[in-house]
Amino acid sequence: MTGPIVFYRGGALGDFLLTLPLLEAARAYGSHIKLYARANYFCLLDQNWDWLEKGDIDENADLFTNLSKSSKVISFWQDLGWQKQAKAAGASSTFALNPRPETGARFIQQTINSLGWNLPSGWNHKSYLGNHWRGGDQTLWVHPGSGGEFKNLPPSYYHETANQWLESREDRKVIFSFGEADHKLLNNFKESELFQSPRIEVLNSLNLQELRDKMVLRADKFLGNDSGPGHLAANLGIPVEIGFRGTNQSVWKPTGSRVKTYDWDSDSKRIL
Repeated sequence: MTGPIVFYRGGALGDFLLTLPLLEAARAYGSHIKLYARANYFCLLDQNWDWLEKGDIDENADLFTNLSKSSKVISFWQDLGWQKQAKAAGASSTFALNPRPETGARFIQQTINSLGWNLPSGWNHKSYLGNHWRGGDQTLWVHPGSGGEFKNLPPSYYHETANQWLESREDRKVIFSFGEADHKLLNNFKESELFQSPRIEVLNSLNLQELRDKMVLRADKFLGNDSGPGHLAANLGIPVEIGFRGTNQSVWKPTGSRVKTYDWDSDSKRIL
């Protein structure tokens, strides 16, 4: 064991979740692990993450004030000015990791290789937020949005798949969820005939705790794009199908025990 390891991780929900295997791997290389990230993400970490010290990356005026003199500091910032600040505060070493690789191995593998560490066995099939799937096949959860429109599969695909799910069994239901940036998609959905079905439920702009809790209670299967909710469902152990369009699934595939991914093209046909 060496000294403390301190991570600084900004970015969206998917970025945070993809960092969890790295944090777990760090336990073999540091005496104490601390993570600075967006505070609203920490509600996802249960008692199994009590070993991780947490700090709000947005509320600390000087993120390096309390660094131990022997700390290793790891960040995904490309601006190297922070490294000078960290070393001036007493860090023994600093590492700037690539936050947005476009090609190559899985994201976590690339970061681990940059650090010269090893990943625990089975990391890619682990649901890092616990195994919460109830084993059902009644309710399909669809999240047709993402952090960028270029990543979204066509709305018609989600409408057609939801119809197929409902037609396959009379007891089946579909939940459509939309984020704060998904107004256009939500309006598109409201204009469809599907919106009139009593077996369709729409959830809009849930906070992260609500999203997590409702997924655990109600999602039997998740369908969506490369998005934060997709990574969340995968890491809750829920069976997911993630379509990649505009990002590389070889790099950004979610971790999880029940994950299927595919590259989208106009001829893609999925059977649920």
